[in-house]
Amino acid sequence: MAGAYHLLVFGASGALGSAICEMALTKGWRVTGVARSIPAKPPHGARMLALDPLSSEFSISSLASDGGYDAVCWAQGANATDNVYNVDAEHHMQMYNANCLYVLATLKALLAEELLLKPARLCVISSIWQQLARQNKLSYCMTKAAVEGLVLSASADLAKDGHLINAVLPGAVDTPMTRKALKAEQIDAIAKGTQFDRLTSLDDVASIVCYLCSPENTGVTGQFVAADLGWSRVRIV
Repeated sequence: MAGAYHLLVFGASGALGSAICEMALTKGWRVTGVARSIPAKPPHGARMLALDPLSSEFSISSLASDGGYDAVCWAQGANATDNVYNVDAEHHMQMYNANCLYVLATLKALLAEELLLKPARLCVISSIWQQLARQNKLSYCMTKAAVEGLVLSASADLAKDGHLINAVLPGAVDTPMTRKALKAEQIDAIAKGTQFDRLTSLDDVASIVCYLCSPENTGVTGQFVAADLGWSRVRIV
């Protein structure tokens, strides 16, 4: 596997991160996953690292790899419920750190240590809520909206080295966490929001990420691809 196409996945222990790792492995790619702790059942074949890039003890040397990385995906993040009436400034900044600063800090470190091959394909998992509003999701919407500015600015700056960077914006993804967080009637309403009559699957998201991170992507950069079965663009009337 030493010469295989190499994908680095931050947030590899989550549902989306794991699905991305597993799909990349089926393509014969080499996969390195980063998470704050190693899951009980990590993706088979992936190199897993227990790291917290926002910790003062983190060193980019922990990510050193023979041959560097062809592609990087940021699938980490945090969620919260708050609004303009009850937002806590300290918790809001923690959300910013998890959803935006984490990406910026690790990208800067990977560039500084020359761990990205040229050209590298980079992909950030954001959310359809970076472009839409939902009640009681102030900090989540704001910090995901910040990702849009990061990706657009980075796409301009990284072009001189040939790097491509994009974001994938999932809608409600069919995971145990989604089904725990939403009421049955809410899930049904989302599913019926398009004539697909289902939620977005993990594979729906992972397949888009793997394309954007693949050698086949030679010209897509600075783009935001919604993975929501058209839910954010369609109205059933």
